[in-house]
Parts: sequence; structure tokens; C-alpha cells
Amino acid sequence: MILGLMLTASAGTPSAATPSGSVTIPLQDLLPLYAKHQETTPPAPPTDALVVKSQLKGRLTAEALLVEAHFEVEVLADERWTQVRLLQLDADTYLTGVPTLNGATVGALDGQLTLVTNQSGRYTVDVSLAVRPTGSGSERQVQLRFGAHVAPVPLRLEADATAFTLVEPVSGGEDIEVYPRQGALRVGWRNAAARKVARQVVRPPLEPSIPTAQATWVSTLEGKATVRVRYSLRLDREQELELALPEGHRLERVLLDSVPLVASVKDDTLKLKVAPTRFGETEATLEVVLARDLGVFHLSGRLKLALPRVSWPVATLRARAHFPTVFNYRRDGGSMEEYEGGEQAEAQDAQTPLPGKVIHFRQYLVSASAPTLELGYSVDISQSYFR
Repeated sequence: MILGLMLTASAGTPSAATPSGSVTIPLQDLLPLYAKHQETTPPAPPTDALVVKSQLKGRLTAEALLVEAHFEVEVLADERWTQVRLLQLDADTYLTGVPTLNGATVGALDGQLTLVTNQSGRYTVDVSLAVRPTGSGSERQVQLRFGAHVAPVPLRLEADATAFTLVEPVSGGEDIEVYPRQGALRVGWRNAAARKVARQVVRPPLEPSIPTAQATWVSTLEGKATVRVRYSLRLDREQELELALPEGHRLERVLLDSVPLVASVKDDTLKLKVAPTRFGETEATLEVVLARDLGVFHLSGRLKLALPRVSWPVATLRARAHFPTVFNYRRDGGSMEEYEGGEQAEAQDAQTPLPGKVIHFRQYLVSASAPTLELGYSVDISQSYFR
């Protein structure tokens, strides 16, 4: 039998060296050539795809088992559709996160988490699932089943031992390996009994008060006087504080914990909203600076001094007067009494050195009244040549 074949060779640009035409050869000579052509066709792969790596991590919550699954899939088939079934999606298993892959799609298909592609290559699949438990009361149980193409692997489980008691598997510690049984992972737990919360004791509001106050008078020989009063406040929330300024005084500035406050005086009364600078603290410092004109000092005379009347009670008030050194001073009246300064007063004077002759006064339990002081003065002739 003779079989005729028409062979046309065209490689690149035709030339005289490349013949064309037809040839007739016997069948027994053609068959070996045809068999050789079949051998050059690559054989199909033994399987379309393989799951080469699987990892599962889980974390228990009061309402579900949260799972992070990692798969690496090697797809061998090319130019035809391949499905790789990774996990069973039962009624209580919910996908919460799936990846976006180039050349492949991952999602739910026929009740299973499936990778679908028509291109060969290696694909990394990271998905998140929430497995809701079955059971009533405080005891819960979940089950996660593997897909047909995945070999079962253990689940790395994190469980807070103070919040959960594991029933299945029975194991101690917070990091547990849960091994599959019959192609499924099973976890059972019991929520720990809620701790009794101690009844919160509401602290009664702190009565605002002023444990201590420090006042300082400074005057020049021309009678220009400045009064600085520092109040140590005790309070636990914002409170209103009212100061009635003595007659003839004008307000220079007000500071709360060294921060200037915008304040206005109406009818010789200063009203402020004060509070601790930091939350939870119960102390603050208010500083008030006043000025007044005492008048020119004569050879002798009398000074009437006063401090603001404060709406909060003051436990202890200490005052210092820095007046010209050319005079002798004596207390003639008022609510404040003179006392010897002692070590505490000397230390305070050293911290804030001021010119003039220093006289110390004090008053205890000041409430709803303005501290007052009357001083008589006369020229000091103790150092005079004639006496």
C-alpha cells in the first residue's frame, strides 16, 4: 500500500535551498515517523494539584473559635480548570477573610473552601474563619473538618486559662496542640465563672478647704506696697472660690499652679473656678497678687493692713511684712498676732530674700472674715550718733 503525503517546508524566508513539493512514501516507512512524533508530546501530570503545606492557628473567645488557616498549593495542570478543596464549611463555620490571588480564586464552592484555577503554579492561601459552638449553658464545642485534598494537621490553640476550661482536649497551659481525629478537629471548652466584682465604694465629695496660706507684704519708703498670698487648696473636683479684696487694693494677677488665670473683679469681689491640675489629685496652689498705696511714710504713724476674705476656711495663715528698715514697728491691733519667726520662717525667708525689716505674723482658723493687722511705726534712732 502506498500513501501519498504533501509536505511543505517553510522556515523563515523561502529560498532556493529549501525545496517544496510532494512525495509518496510507503506506509511502513511513515509509521515510525508518526510514532516518533507522539513520543515528543509531554505526558500529563499524575495529579492536577497538591497541597504541600498546611498550618492552622486558633484562639478561643467566649462565643467562637477563631481560626487562621495557611495553605500552600502547587497546581501542576495547565490550561484546564482545577479545583482544590481545602476545608469543609459546615453550617456553623463562617469565612471572615479570603485572599486575592493572581490567576486563581478562593471561596466557598459546594459547601467547601476551594481554590479554582486554570494556570499552573504555586499559590499561597491565607484565610480566616469563625467556628460557632454548639451546646447550651457554659459548655461549648466546635468541629472543623478538612477538605478532600488536605491531609489533616494539628491546630495550634491559644486559650486563656483564667477565662476558659478545656474539656476536649484536656490539657494545661495557654498554647495547646489539638490533633485531628477521623479527619476533623474538635475543641470543647467551658467558660469560667464570672468573678464577683467588688462593690464600688463611692467616696463622698471632699469638702474644699485651705490647710495653709502664706502672705507677704513688701513696701517702699514711698508707700508703694505689694501683697502676695499663696493658698494651698484641698479639693477633688472643680469648685468655686470667692475672694473679697480689701478696700484700696487692686488685683495684679492670679495664678493656679503657676498658670495665669483670666480673672475679673466686680464690686471688689473675685470669683474663680478652681480644680486640681491633674486628674485624681486633691491639691492645688492659688496665688493672688495685689497692690495698694500706703502713702508716704512720716517720722511716725500707723499702718492698717488687711488680706482678702476667702469663702473657704483657712486652717493656718502666716504672714511676713518687709517694710523700710529706718523704722521701728509695733503691733497695735488686728486679728493677726506677731511671733518670732523660728527656723521655719528663716528657711522661708532664705528661699525668697526680700529687702526691708522682716516681721512675722500668724492667725489660726480663719473663716468668713478678713485677716487684719494694725502697725504703729516710728523712726529707728538706735543707730543714730545723737541719743
